[in-house]
Amino acid sequence: MKLDIDIDDKYEETTIVIKTKEITKELEDMIKTIRTSPKKTLVGKSKEKLYIINPDEIYRMYGESQKVLTETENGIYELSHKLYELEEQFKDTSFVRVSKSAIVNFDKVKNMEMFFNGTMCVNFDNGKQEFISRRYVSKIKQYLGMGGK
Repeated sequence: MKLDIDIDDKYEETTIVIKTKEITKELEDMIKTIRTSPKKTLVGKSKEKLYIINPDEIYRMYGESQKVLTETENGIYELSHKLYELEEQFKDTSFVRVSKSAIVNFDKVKNMEMFFNGTMCVNFDNGKQEFISRRYVSKIKQYLGMGGK
């Protein structure tokens, strides 16, 4: 595959052109990634101040006390989105719904533990944890390429 990048001030917006003999699975995956890539930032609130949050810094987004919060490398912030909106926004990324009240960034997961009762726990590289509801275990296994529905 050949990749050409042309950087010039004359361009008003970024345009991606694909020239190919045929559409392959690899090309379909790249197109899907480009089309579904989430916004680069979220806005979070903490102590009456607004902060720009880079999704790469997020460990998890979760509901608590009628609020949606996000835990990042720099602290915990309140978000104005609902969890289902965030789940949709970050669809087909490393952010995966793990329970009714949490979305986890699997790029920040150090390891996972499985328990005899069928539940799982993700351990983040910052030492914190989030439990995966049994009903979401197959979704997580699918994301990780371990089978499941």
